Amino acid sequence: MDKNPFNLKRREEKPEGFLDTDEFILFLEEKKIIIRKDNLPRFCEGHGIQMLKFKRIGKAGTTPTCFKIPNDKKIEQIRNKLTFTNKSTLGLELVKKKEKKILQIFDEASNQEESKSSIAQKVKDELGVPCNRKLVRRVLDERRSSKLDKLK
Repeated sequence: MDKNPFNLKRREEKPEGFLDTDEFILFLEEKKIIIRKDNLPRFCEGHGIQMLKFKRIGKAGTTPTCFKIPNDKKIEQIRNKLTFTNKSTLGLELVKKKEKKILQIFDEASNQEESKSSIAQKVKDELGVPCNRKLVRRVLDERRSSKLDKLK
C-alpha cells in the first residue's frame, strides 16, 4: 500500500501556518465546510490546498499530515464549488431550499397558471441558483402527485 499517494514533501516538524488533521477539520467546520476526516487528503488535493508530512513522535501510527491554512478567497471558492455539488453538505442544504420553494410556488399558484419550466425559472430567480424542470417534476411527483392537473 502506498504510504505517500500524493508525493508530499517531508519535514522534521510542522511549519508555521499549517494545521494538523484535527485542527484543519475544526477550521473547516468553523467556515461551514463539512468534510469527512478520511477524505481530507483527497479533498485538499482537489481544491489545491498544500499538504506536507512531518515526523511523528514515537514509533506507532502513520506519518502525520499537515495542511496549509487557505485564505478567505480560497475558502469562498471552495464553498461555491461545494454549493453546486449535490453530494456535499452545502449542496444538500441548497437542494432542500429549492424543494421548499418549488412546493411553495406550486401551492400558491392557481389552476393552469404555472408550468414546470415556469416554476423552475421562478426558483432560479428567487434563490439565485440554477434549477431545472426535472427537479420540479421529481419534487411534484413525490409530494403533490394528486394535484398535478393544476399545471399547464
